[in-house]
Amino acid sequence: MATRQMRKLQKQQELLRLQNEADRKDDESEDEPIVTKPRPNAFAGFAALGGGDDDDDDDDHDTEEETKEVEDVPEPVAPAKKSKKSKKKKKKGKSPAAEKEEEDDLDEIDRVLGELNLKDNKNSVSDTATSDAAKSTGQINELLRVNFQHLKAINEMRKLFGSAIEAARVEQAAEANSRQQQRGAARQNVDLETFLSVPPAVQQRLGKRSMFETVLRTNPFIEGKKTWPRDSTRGLKMVRVTESCEGEPGVAEFAFAHDKTYDALEGNFYGLVQMYDPMQLVYFLSRYPYHVSSLIQVSKVAHQDQNSYLAHDLIERALFAFGRVSLSDFRKRLGDGTARLDFNRPENRQFFLAGYNQIKNLVLKGTYRTALEWAKFVLSVNHDDPYGVLNWIHVLAIRAYEAKWFIELCNSPLIANMGIGRYVKATLPLAKLQLKDNAGARAAAIESIERLPWLFCALFSALNLDTPRSVWGVQPRDDEEALHTKLYVHLAKDIWNNPAATSLLTEAANAARKVDFFGLPPSPVVSLATARFVYLDNTPELMSAVPRKILHTASPNFDFDPLPPPKEDNIFSSTTQRMPWSISEGDGEHRQTRLHEQAQAALQMARARMNEDQLRAVVDDARARIDDPEADEEQRGVWRRIVDVLTGQGWTGGAGGVAEGGEGDQRGNVMPGGWEDDFDEGWGDDDFDGEDHWYEDQLDPELELEFGPGGTPNRRATVEDAEDSDDEETARR
Repeated sequence: MATRQMRKLQKQQELLRLQNEADRKDDESEDEPIVTKPRPNAFAGFAALGGGDDDDDDDDHDTEEETKEVEDVPEPVAPAKKSKKSKKKKKKGKSPAAEKEEEDDLDEIDRVLGELNLKDNKNSVSDTATSDAAKSTGQINELLRVNFQHLKAINEMRKLFGSAIEAARVEQAAEANSRQQQRGAARQNVDLETFLSVPPAVQQRLGKRSMFETVLRTNPFIEGKKTWPRDSTRGLKMVRVTESCEGEPGVAEFAFAHDKTYDALEGNFYGLVQMYDPMQLVYFLSRYPYHVSSLIQVSKVAHQDQNSYLAHDLIERALFAFGRVSLSDFRKRLGDGTARLDFNRPENRQFFLAGYNQIKNLVLKGTYRTALEWAKFVLSVNHDDPYGVLNWIHVLAIRAYEAKWFIELCNSPLIANMGIGRYVKATLPLAKLQLKDNAGARAAAIESIERLPWLFCALFSALNLDTPRSVWGVQPRDDEEALHTKLYVHLAKDIWNNPAATSLLTEAANAARKVDFFGLPPSPVVSLATARFVYLDNTPELMSAVPRKILHTASPNFDFDPLPPPKEDNIFSSTTQRMPWSISEGDGEHRQTRLHEQAQAALQMARARMNEDQLRAVVDDARARIDDPEADEEQRGVWRRIVDVLTGQGWTGGAGGVAEGGEGDQRGNVMPGGWEDDFDEGWGDDDFDGEDHWYEDQLDPELELEFGPGGTPNRRATVEDAEDSDDEETARR
């Protein structure tokens, strides 16, 4: 039955095709029979070369072949109208049962055709949606392709300053080497920057032909420096996770990974962070110079110490480590915009954080084109923008004169799908103005003013311009709009502060109509990405505008992993990566025991290196700093912690708590000096079985942190010479 139906279906389709062909012909041609001319004999032309009887025989033979060919020609196909007539005549001769069966077959065929058409329509809709998604992803990937030449700031500086930059680099290196040689010869104390770099004598001994010199030159992300230590990454690597990502055809996911050696370093690092001794982190970094978490943490210490050069150098070293282990396929896909990194993996978050700090340092350096390329890099590997670099991109695009690229980005689905897309598009008039499109810039400015009147009211005020009537007195409708407005003005005010831009702004505001801003779309909710951006920017006015539930109650929250995703969203590859959450979720009694052990270890070291008079002098000085009216609460907390550690007050109770009536009794289970968030439930004893106070082996007796006024570390940290006599050491103290 099915075979017969298929044959009839094919026959019906053939008849339909013939009918369509026949309808295109004239009516006259339909009635005329089709005459097929016989093909001429291809060998007839050779007849003139022969003669006599042969020619006659050949002619007769050819005539017979031609006659046979004519007979073999199939009958011409009749027009569709005639076939219909003949079909009707045939039907008249059929019985009623046959006609009914044929009608049933035709109904079955129609049903099958209907099902096929329905399936084709569904497939076409699905194919259209897939095609649109692929087209959208392809457009975004094309815009976020990474050019590795633009990732290195030295290339932009060469373009800006020419050969002068090379001369300056040589002079700076010679000065640094001379300073290091003098300090080495005199066996003097060295600063933190010198301590973490390679001595000139070692650089000369290695020479230019060492294997590490090749590694320095060929890194895809950062151009290495000769002052960086020669060492391996100690187990940092990259792996491919998937061949393709869901919903993104042609995209592959990668991930940085840690082996057992690197994972053990991570565990040691977490313990050192809890000791709150920066110099122990410095010593740890000197032993493992490419441990990324230590590089990021010590960079934060250098930044607080106002050593911007060292802070930037350490971040570049971290990115250099990532570049050393990157896969060739990952680098290739970066050039196509088809590589992805999952932010929920703790190993990847270190890269995102280092990338964010690199952008921030490049902005301070004035290399905006390089900063823009790094922003594209961070956004390319994760379109969710976990660190909010879109807040920088619109400013960097204008400063780097990438207006055409920025206009294409504003028209892409990436900006349309982002909550802060409206605020990013507010800079679109400047991009069109940069391309000399004055009419387009004016139209875009009017549209932006009518869409975000409160933003431009704040911008006029920040630029000290008279506020036009269209935006006068318009204030943000809620806290979310207030934060986004402050953030935009904080970042973009300077690019509007020029005669051409202010003239355009004033003209467009006077031409714009005053809208009912309560009827405008609601403001985007402050995302965790925006909160991370504000937290790392560390501007007090902006931080006070972030919702408290996001910023002030985040736990855990460390400088090496600020505001991480919720624990259940993380993709952990080892138990060590859960330790930051264990610190904030562990048992309070176990936490107190752990802190008691750390304090006792520090107390023993301090008393071993001081006599009673020295100890009493240090404690008296610390108490004087606590009573200093100019010191803030954080500084007082640091000095209270030092007094408690050196005198043993508040910790004699061990896990059972502080001594009743002691100084620490008023603060309960909080460690002296505060840090409630960081010590809200610590590690349990089970996490440290068999370690026998491992951190004591990490403490370097030759390292000492000097404190300046107010409890902050001095800019020059010291490294004591182990061969000094007791008298020299006492005199120096």
